[in-house]
Amino acid sequence: MTAPTPADPFLLLSLDERPAAFPDARPSAGSPCLDVRCLNAAGRWAVQGRPGAPLLVWHPTQDAAARAAAVRSSEARGRSVAVVTRGNAGWVEGREVQVFTATFEAALRGCEAHSAGKTRRLGIEAEKLEAFSLVVRAAAAATSQSAYAEISRAASKSLRAKFGGGSIASTCAWLAGRAGRDALDSLLTGEVETTGPLSVHDVIDAVALARDIDNIQKTSRID
Repeated sequence: MTAPTPADPFLLLSLDERPAAFPDARPSAGSPCLDVRCLNAAGRWAVQGRPGAPLLVWHPTQDAAARAAAVRSSEARGRSVAVVTRGNAGWVEGREVQVFTATFEAALRGCEAHSAGKTRRLGIEAEKLEAFSLVVRAAAAATSQSAYAEISRAASKSLRAKFGGGSIASTCAWLAGRAGRDALDSLLTGEVETTGPLSVHDVIDAVALARDIDNIQKTSRID
């Protein structure tokens, strides 16, 4: 197994989801494109690969094959699929990435559905991840104590309606804890997709904010 460097990128397949504000944006090797979801071996769209579901890649010399695969995937899925270039020094072939072969042809067409139980669990995780991320982002954007208090009241009301209760502090604790880490991992590895207004990058930022806030709260309690 070999680890590529940013100077030795791969070609990957991605849903053509360029942000409206940057219609000409194209992810490039080594760029931190945290919103770029690429096809993995399970037929899902993931930000990062993992053992068991690595991102499918082509070497730069296989450009024609990659573009042909994108066409087949687009036709099978009814969605625009593009070829993108990415590289990461931490990627290892056979672990985070896997060179495409005919064995993975089915992944171009789609993915196997989760069991009913797993679908339900992942759905609940994703709903909490997005809702709690919205709360944290709103709280972090408060410019005054009165604004924060208003956001806190609105958050408590919304969380009570959706989940039976909650607060800014409890959402931060959830996002910073194991449940939040597992939910974020499911998002990054393509097990679930965001359905609300937040991008993957927005969610990642919100989780980082929640960890900072949770650490401050824990330190304050100790003091």
